[in-house]
Amino acid sequence: MRNRQPLHSSAESLVYGNSLGYLSGAPRVSTLPDAEMSGPKSHVLGIINGFEAHGWDVKRFIVGDRVPAQWRGRGSEQLVSGSRWRALAADAARVALSQVNARRAYQELGQSVDGVYERFALFQALGRPFQRQGIPWILETNAVYFREAKHERNSLMLTKLARHMEIQAYQQCDHLVVVSQALKQELIQSCHVPAHKIIVIPNGVDTVLFDPARHTAKRFFEGFTVGFVGRLYNWQGLDALFHAVHQLRQDSIQINVVVVGDGQMETAWRDLVTTLALNDQVHFAGRVAREEVPAYIAGFDVGFSGKVMPQSGIMYFSPLKLYEYLAMGKPVLGAADEDARRILRPDFTGYLFPIGDQEGLVNALRRAAIRTTQAAIAAQQARKDILQSHSWQVRVADLLAAMQQPLSATAPAQQGASQAEALSAR
Repeated sequence: MRNRQPLHSSAESLVYGNSLGYLSGAPRVSTLPDAEMSGPKSHVLGIINGFEAHGWDVKRFIVGDRVPAQWRGRGSEQLVSGSRWRALAADAARVALSQVNARRAYQELGQSVDGVYERFALFQALGRPFQRQGIPWILETNAVYFREAKHERNSLMLTKLARHMEIQAYQQCDHLVVVSQALKQELIQSCHVPAHKIIVIPNGVDTVLFDPARHTAKRFFEGFTVGFVGRLYNWQGLDALFHAVHQLRQDSIQINVVVVGDGQMETAWRDLVTTLALNDQVHFAGRVAREEVPAYIAGFDVGFSGKVMPQSGIMYFSPLKLYEYLAMGKPVLGAADEDARRILRPDFTGYLFPIGDQEGLVNALRRAAIRTTQAAIAAQQARKDILQSHSWQVRVADLLAAMQQPLSATAPAQQGASQAEALSAR
């Protein structure tokens, strides 16, 4: 094995020449154009581009880029969640492939990287073979996946095995990167992950792609328009938005809605729009290519980021769309989750409402619709805030800085602790 250089040793070591392996074992998470899951794609590319912007040579092992197109493309989610037997077959396939993919990843990258950064996926732990050979294993998670897949997506059958493997990976990795303080606390309490190894890095945005100066707006209505970008899951809360638009129409306030994306709730929400007689105020644009999304956002007056409390009762998400709206200079009509409260300027770059509060949503929407005179100033401030603090380059810089902090001297020894201490000391 070659003589490895430290992953990083000091502030000066963010200089160039370090090599990182980016690992992802989820068959549906892909960076290719036909990938159905646009959010994970944006996050994967954001992290990779962020490291590369700091001079890192990033080598990829992304399973979703290697599987047949039907595994990752349109309809792949419904194929799994639509049947218990298909979900069971998918679980079995992921378990069977986990060791194969881990071995292949190490064979391809093990001799050429100084560390690995893995996006967690159910039944996967691609970074473990690297760690066994003294290569630091950084693991990223955006949810408690076994719980979300079982209760929110209906796409998991082997729940006990998934839970065991997920918690084991969290406990054994050298550093665990999460998207929110709420998720950190949940992992400490329910998965018994040592607090000292968890690093909170919220989502970010590609400020080059999401730049209003580079795109011509796609508008579907002349009047005030609220827009949404993302997968159509129940927890996005679009039904609440449609009811709010219907209620305000009774007060002679005309609000239009553009929905960019597809997903499980599309048929139900189209039916709701028809029931509320809002067909002349709501446009479903469907799923569009990632490169086209900024032009659609440019056509919004306000971006919508709603939330429905998950069955766990814990709101730990970090919505990508929040940052994408702001990067395009659009104020946000948003549920007051952790990220929204932290980065939005109330009634200026953001109009907040309590999660699950329908009347609060109506009032926030009313305020957004009548405060159009400050739109230009708010747009400039929104973009400025993103450039200063929320790009992927900033996120990766924060991550690297956090990993340089020494681990707690009083922390109990954990499997993989020697690598973690070496990583932090370098």
